[in-house]
Amino acid sequence: MPTTNTSAKTKSSSKPAAKSDGPPSAEPAKAYRTPTGVEREIAWADGARKTRVRVNADWLLVRENGVPAAEVFFTSYQATGPAAKRPVTFLFNGGPGAASAFLHIGTAGPKRLAFSPDGRTLPPPAKLVDNAEAWLKFTDLVFVDPVGTGLSRTVAESKLEQQGVDAEDEKAAKYRKDLPDAKKPFYGIKRDIDVLAEFVTQWLSRFNRWESPVSIAGESYGGFRVGKLIRALPERGVGLHGAVMVSPAIDFLCLGGNDYDIWPWINSLPTMALAAAYHKRSRGRFAGLKADAVRQAAEDFAERALATLLVRGDRTPPAERNSVIKSFADLTGLPVDLAERYGGRVPIEVFARELLRDQGQICGLYDAAVTGPNVFPDREGMPNPDPTLSGIMAAYTAGINTLLRGELGLATDREYLLLGWEVNEWWQDDRKAHYYHYQLDCADDMRYGLATNPALRLLICHGWYDLVTAYFSSERSVSMLRLPEALRRQVSLKNYDGGHMFYAWEKSRKSLAKDAGAIVGV
Repeated sequence: MPTTNTSAKTKSSSKPAAKSDGPPSAEPAKAYRTPTGVEREIAWADGARKTRVRVNADWLLVRENGVPAAEVFFTSYQATGPAAKRPVTFLFNGGPGAASAFLHIGTAGPKRLAFSPDGRTLPPPAKLVDNAEAWLKFTDLVFVDPVGTGLSRTVAESKLEQQGVDAEDEKAAKYRKDLPDAKKPFYGIKRDIDVLAEFVTQWLSRFNRWESPVSIAGESYGGFRVGKLIRALPERGVGLHGAVMVSPAIDFLCLGGNDYDIWPWINSLPTMALAAAYHKRSRGRFAGLKADAVRQAAEDFAERALATLLVRGDRTPPAERNSVIKSFADLTGLPVDLAERYGGRVPIEVFARELLRDQGQICGLYDAAVTGPNVFPDREGMPNPDPTLSGIMAAYTAGINTLLRGELGLATDREYLLLGWEVNEWWQDDRKAHYYHYQLDCADDMRYGLATNPALRLLICHGWYDLVTAYFSSERSVSMLRLPEALRRQVSLKNYDGGHMFYAWEKSRKSLAKDAGAIVGV
């Protein structure tokens, strides 16, 4: 990404108080200052056409009851010229605890990581390349790191950094003891949405973009955030033009299963069947079928035969149970005795570990088409590194640091937290619902937001081989929204080759750019 010689942005200091002949007064309070960001102008090439783009890598201050509370880091790209009415899209990832680097240098930004055509990580060092599918073709972009991810920190953490207390052990210990209490309020469902909504309004004001068509896009838990913000942003005065949910978790109760529910097992079965077919492990009447035929057979089987078995439990006649278990095993490529032992409730970790056990391979949870060596074949659980998540951590971390610190010249000693495990561990449901009224989804917010804004266009997209947020979960959730026909036409469902980050696949990245442009572009 070529840069000009534009110097880093410098924040001005406050003027000193005027001298007075009167009695001495208290020192005026100093305004809290976030770290110094950078502003650059780059030339972005869209084919033969070059566009000048203003890039800001900086922090916005979030306050609580008027008191500085957190510094939210962002990287924005705005085409230069009369941009007041050009679309702008805010993008964030999920986790919770994931920074925006995945969408930033994975699919939407002007620079992206180099991957193999089928989405596999290339050997290090990581390499950034020009992104021909950058969303800058149809919208300006703002990549947002929620508190505790990327370079976003609470004010308490930032003050600890600025005061340089490394040599003052007693003082440092006190601050670090207090840090968890300062950070935890940000790690909750409601507070997180409040912060993101406040960020959007602040950014629109800072860059004078209130006339622009505004859209949002989020991946994984970021898709859950999109669902919530479809309702929350209009309540803050921000009307939405479009929304994109990438590999979203719409209903968490439909993702992680137990012995007493049925929906997570129904939702994951079609993805298992597609992965088995991809690895040529389908058996019986499903062997040799094309992917679309496998998908249709698996969806029908999941909603009819498997659902009936899971609902009836041991009241199912033995012959019927044996038939369902045999079909389950043939569809998923798993041994019949394993399917019988789990009674049709096969966890995704077990499927990923067992499908290719005889080849010494495991499948990726985030992309079951990608495999890695099974170096712990005698252990239960998932002791192996996930081929699709562990393999990309170093690449994305190196890539985003190269972009921010190298190409954009951002000067900060902060560590870029690609995945904040502490955030994920401390995440809470802070909505104050009664203890027996447990509902963890964004479906109602989607329905409310669509009713408020019938012109809103929504794209929900998945990778076929994603076991973590299975495509069938979203399809079933949308089918239950009970939307009037006119509103239902505003919601598009698309699936692509690949997994959770299907945009790593070249063909899928191109398709996503085209489909997203139809939603957030004008």
